[in-house]
Amino acid sequence: MTTSLLLRGRALLLVLLALAVPMSALAAGENYGRVSGYVYDPTGTPLAEVPLTISGPALQQPISRTSGEDGRFEFGQVPPGEGYVLEVAVEGFTPIKKTGIIVRLGQNTPVDVKLEVLTETQAVATYEIVEKVNPIINPDSAQTGAVLTAEKVASTPIFNQVQAIPQLVAGVGPGNAPSSRGGLSRWGKFYVDGMDTTDVSDGSITATMNYYAVENFEVITGGLDAQYNSLGMIENVVTKSGSNEFTYDVSLILSPSWGNAKAQYASNQGTGTGNYVQNTAKQAETSFYAPLVAFGGPIVKDRLWFYASGQWNLSHKETPLTINGAQENRPKDTQTKLARLKLTWQPTSKDRVSFAVNVDNNTITNNISNADTALDAESRINRGGYFLIGNYDHNFTDNVLFQLQTGATYKNVYLGPQNDNMDAISHADSENDYFTTGSSGSLSSSVPGNYSTEDKWRFQFDPTLLFKAGAHQMKAGVQLGYLSGTQEVGTTGNVRYTDVGGICNPDDPSTFAYCNTRTLFFNQDKVLGANTTSASVAQLGAFFQDRWTVNRQLTVMAGLRADVARLYADDSTFITNLVGIGPRLSATYDITGDRKTLLKAHYGRSNEMGDVYISQHANPAIYQVTSTFDKAANIFPDCTPDTTTLKGCRISGGASGRYFDKTHTPPSVDEISLGLHREVAEGAVIGADLTYRRYNNLWIDEEVNQIWDPTGTRIVGYVDGQNHSVFKITNPDDAWRDYKGIDLWTQGKLGRWDLLASYTLAFSNGTVGSYFDGYGSNPRMKYLFEGPTPDDIRHTIKGSVGYATTFGLDFGIRFRYLTGTPLWMNQNQSNPSTVIYRSPRGTGYAFDGGSPNFNDPSTISELRNPDQFIIDAQARYDVGRLFQMKNKLELTMMVVNALNNTDANTLYDRWSPGSTTYGMARYRTSPLQAELLLRFRN
Repeated sequence: MTTSLLLRGRALLLVLLALAVPMSALAAGENYGRVSGYVYDPTGTPLAEVPLTISGPALQQPISRTSGEDGRFEFGQVPPGEGYVLEVAVEGFTPIKKTGIIVRLGQNTPVDVKLEVLTETQAVATYEIVEKVNPIINPDSAQTGAVLTAEKVASTPIFNQVQAIPQLVAGVGPGNAPSSRGGLSRWGKFYVDGMDTTDVSDGSITATMNYYAVENFEVITGGLDAQYNSLGMIENVVTKSGSNEFTYDVSLILSPSWGNAKAQYASNQGTGTGNYVQNTAKQAETSFYAPLVAFGGPIVKDRLWFYASGQWNLSHKETPLTINGAQENRPKDTQTKLARLKLTWQPTSKDRVSFAVNVDNNTITNNISNADTALDAESRINRGGYFLIGNYDHNFTDNVLFQLQTGATYKNVYLGPQNDNMDAISHADSENDYFTTGSSGSLSSSVPGNYSTEDKWRFQFDPTLLFKAGAHQMKAGVQLGYLSGTQEVGTTGNVRYTDVGGICNPDDPSTFAYCNTRTLFFNQDKVLGANTTSASVAQLGAFFQDRWTVNRQLTVMAGLRADVARLYADDSTFITNLVGIGPRLSATYDITGDRKTLLKAHYGRSNEMGDVYISQHANPAIYQVTSTFDKAANIFPDCTPDTTTLKGCRISGGASGRYFDKTHTPPSVDEISLGLHREVAEGAVIGADLTYRRYNNLWIDEEVNQIWDPTGTRIVGYVDGQNHSVFKITNPDDAWRDYKGIDLWTQGKLGRWDLLASYTLAFSNGTVGSYFDGYGSNPRMKYLFEGPTPDDIRHTIKGSVGYATTFGLDFGIRFRYLTGTPLWMNQNQSNPSTVIYRSPRGTGYAFDGGSPNFNDPSTISELRNPDQFIIDAQARYDVGRLFQMKNKLELTMMVVNALNNTDANTLYDRWSPGSTTYGMARYRTSPLQAELLLRFRN
């Protein structure tokens, strides 16, 4: 069996091979912004060979460039920040200094310079011109999304989590792992300082980090240049670097239980009670505390700088439960510890090196906290890891820049018994809403056991070469990544019971009446115990990209990328190759010729190159051998993985349950977009973006052994003659999703107002809700899978609006209204055990009327979860102003869910004869929570 050591050895070999690649490569993510424009004489004629210099607080040393033959200049390596100054001094013309320039991550800030003839009275004058150029109007790219500065984020009432920021942007769904533009949430990518740090198996962020250590948050939702390959949204954060000035930022978040509303709805309880019983116990409490500290400065002035930060979150949240008539508030305690250090070294004016390390740890107790789980069956989570990032920039000339981004991420996730008793037996009582005692029945719907340990690695090597030739700015190269993981899955005691009315003990005759089924767990070697597997993916991407500035009004971006991947299962067993081609073509046109009205168009394709989750799906699953209690003999049949035909035995898992198809077309997305962006005031823009996306060839499990009757409700035979399921892992053309949407948005500042708001009208349809979600498990039922996708939100209105007064007080409001997602009526079928979907996705039987034809069209209506409307608010005041302090001493009061709206947001959609839960509230919005934040910074 492949060990983690061997996996790391193979990864190291790939990295060493990458070092020998003679090609230049393109980095995965942007670290900088750009400033560009044109230099004109008084008549409007472009001027060539004009020297320009830019400087600013985020730039350790000034950068100098000269204009080209068409008068165009560009500074292409400018760290995000504010307060940049552009200076121009040409003999015979009045010197000019333009200040107040803002640079945002991944975007171009347009600045034009018009020179005036020097007169005698101006012979010694240096003109300083404050020009509020608009960094939101980006004439160099057709990308959609937004860039949020650290200050904008700090003035927004949102919990301080880096991964929470994308949901503020148009086209992105709610939550910390959101879907975007009709895609799966697992397709999101998270970059830190330009390096991909996405979790290698589920698409989440590998390790969170200090919220206040970030300078810019860039969220890209579409129109990707060839340097990116993603089917979902991209969040790229650039962290703060030290400078020649010492800085500090110390915060304390206080959210005591008395500052948070108590739940005003029925307790979380077994479905049999119908959620009608009101909890009479003391109402559940919530509290949160977090100290944060960050500081930076010079180690060697003008050469070596540092920035360090740390954070410790302490969360306590109680869940009201009603268990067998007894009421309790079960505590869920979460601790998160974060630390980060970044070093930046600039040995020469042409070289810049940075190195960063991030460490985190997160623990959660009583992770289940449901009314169907006894306290002794609770589980806990312990996860954490680190990532290392190295960046090197070297300017060969003003027109040739080499960059290298490389690093590694590691993440360990443990889910297991709260009490660490690995011998405890799990019992679930089918007569009591499957109430579980002894040990948790399972950790999740995707994990068959009740404990698991997973180690996940990513190694990344991304060099970059950027070069200019006249009006062309080009990038070309490769991207090399290696993803690996090992996973152990097991069940405590290696056995689990489903009982009837009591606790079954096969050795105690007095409990035989309670015995129903027993499930034993065997590893892939058919031995009782945990199952350990490994998986890995080697990825290589190559591309070429050209940004052609045709003239002052028209810019064309063309690119082509090719991606290949090799997937490996346990023992380095080769699975399959994936190959994808991704052409990109986009253009921006300045309609009015004044950099204030841009028309943008884009076409592009991205291809998914697999991950550890896909590769692990090829591995043998843990054997689950279920035996039904023999009432006549008062024993459980002696079922093993080899007793496939013994009466009373049912077997799942193992090596024969699924296999990969011989050839694969990787999942991909084709995107067509059209946008119109208009500056309405200095620093404020409104826009409209139309987007169509088609997601193709998604991963599914295709059942190929069962033979169903025409109704799709009864199995009449098996292809191989054996009573078992066989799944082919494949990417058929009929596994698809599509998205049609329009975003109307505004961003920027209008006087003292700071705006980020949008309205989205969208339609998301398809056959696949998620990978391996059941599409293909019953070919007779495939037609019922097509319809609105589970994340189809038709109307979304959201915004983050700030207002700053003249006396140090500012306000922030965040609001969002979302129409409900579709429900999909379904019911359990016992033989074979499966879920039968009784109507097309998004429709269902509106009531239990006893109709003999459940799919009668006259009784089907559209079903959706309730709409949601939430408002958050905050007020921030600089107390230091009262004492005429040079530095800021801020006091912030934030209220999340200010209206204390605890309406239902998710309903039960499973139907059964006589069911009392269908259509009832399943989850509700958390009640009002208040936070007080003290922050001292310079």
